[in-house]
Amino acid sequence: MKQRYFSTFQLILLALFSALVIVAKIALRTPLQLSGHSGIFWMAIIIVGARVVPKAGSASIIGITSGILAAFLGLGDFGALNTFLSYAIVGVASDGILLFLRGDTENLIVAIIVGIFGHMGKFLVKWLFGIVTGAPIGFVALGLLRAVLGYIIFGAIGGVLGWATLKALRRAGFFAYMAEKR
Repeated sequence: MKQRYFSTFQLILLALFSALVIVAKIALRTPLQLSGHSGIFWMAIIIVGARVVPKAGSASIIGITSGILAAFLGLGDFGALNTFLSYAIVGVASDGILLFLRGDTENLIVAIIVGIFGHMGKFLVKWLFGIVTGAPIGFVALGLLRAVLGYIIFGAIGGVLGWATLKALRRAGFFAYMAEKR
């Protein structure tokens, strides 16, 4: 019998993390009016999900599934395709950085780097859609530095929040409990 890469239980966990990304987007609206402020929640959830199911591709599944859910629910400001790609690239970029660093998100530096680069993936999708749709390049360039800084800062904060959540889960015995259930 062929062994599957993800168990059914792991796929259910990843789907729950995907739903949590959507719930965070809807319920945890912050009136900051700064580019990328939702990255605090997104990146924390993706970092925790990538550690709870510690296999390559976990963050990608969370991003793609939450992208499908977000597009279906009409979230986002530039249509379903932009919404799907924005959510999906966060997971794919996070997985790519985790594979590149061969790191564990329980390391603070790794979590911050994953938060920054994962969230910058979303920025790149938004920027590319702006260029493709004909947004005035001068207008895009004017706000570019501020937006990039926002995405970097909020992605890093999300990385720290995800790291702190993983530390709390470890202290509470979550990972020991999960190891017993296998």
